[in-house]
Amino acid sequence: MNNTPLFRFRRCGIVLCLLLILTLLPYVQPSASANGQIEESTQMLSTLGLPPDPSCYGKVSMDDASQVLKVIQRARDSGLLGPDEEVAFNPKATFYRGLYARNIEYYLDDSIMVILWKEQIDGKSCSFAEIKVSDPSQFRRKLADDRYGSGKEYFATELASQTNAVVAMNADFYRHRDFGILVYDGELCRFNTSHYAKDNSLYNCVDTLFVNSSGDFLYKRLGEKNTADSVRQFIQDNDILFSVAFGPVLVENGRAIPCGWYPVGEVGQGYSRAGIGQIGPLHYLYMSLNHGSHEARWTVTQFAEHFAEKPVRTAYCLDGGQTGEVVFRGEPYNYIDFGVERTVSDILWFATNGPAASK
Repeated sequence: MNNTPLFRFRRCGIVLCLLLILTLLPYVQPSASANGQIEESTQMLSTLGLPPDPSCYGKVSMDDASQVLKVIQRARDSGLLGPDEEVAFNPKATFYRGLYARNIEYYLDDSIMVILWKEQIDGKSCSFAEIKVSDPSQFRRKLADDRYGSGKEYFATELASQTNAVVAMNADFYRHRDFGILVYDGELCRFNTSHYAKDNSLYNCVDTLFVNSSGDFLYKRLGEKNTADSVRQFIQDNDILFSVAFGPVLVENGRAIPCGWYPVGEVGQGYSRAGIGQIGPLHYLYMSLNHGSHEARWTVTQFAEHFAEKPVRTAYCLDGGQTGEVVFRGEPYNYIDFGVERTVSDILWFATNGPAASK
């Protein structure tokens, strides 16, 4: 073998050139495997909303909760809320006054109304965020680094700041799990139904929430048979923008759905929970249960029953525990398990379209 200094120099140069070429080559998205699973995507998306107007934020004491009705009336006067549209906020609610209690907070402009409050339900601390927007484009999902499969994680507060979100909340923490149907910006990024049914991989292993271009919730349920091609057709037929793969569905047609078994989420144990429901067109409610003073928490069935007490026609369970978080004005509004944020790979968030409503 030629091992002269000149040969070694040329060999090193060739290796360096090859490495440089490989680095500059575009990443090739893997094709679907034999069972239709799609595992990776490098799609890049821009997720940035208009900055919220600082003058549109406000706080109200729990002892003066009826003042929030004036905020709601302003939303009706502007046409954002319909004159008879039902709202979840109730000034006569039993507000939570224990450890980590918070004032009622809100944001209102002509395009978005957000009201956050804490209630004591069954002796437990529950945080709510009611959101009404004027356009479906204001309801979005953000993945870390704006692409599926980036491998990055950030605090939910960081992701919310990156988007200019008025309010944001946790989603499904997709990077923590390798199964389910994930749609992002109208593209199927992951189709992997085999986590709990490897010998029957065309059957969904979890309920999947899909959000369409009208901002409405659609579902594919646990056990439903699909292929990657049938899901792509579903995306096209229903103009799906994004999906969330956790679940289960908590409320359907205004009624709680009991859950005796589900493959994720420790459904039968007392656990901190998070979920999002739809009240009506472009009208949503986030609810979380966190342990506050370390009291016992709820099973998924209990969470669904209490969620159904609110005026939601449908609701879906998001990742809970320490992941459960709602972000407002740059910080968590609810108490997070263990008192500290954990890094996550994704959030749901709502943007303003402006202009600001008069104070």
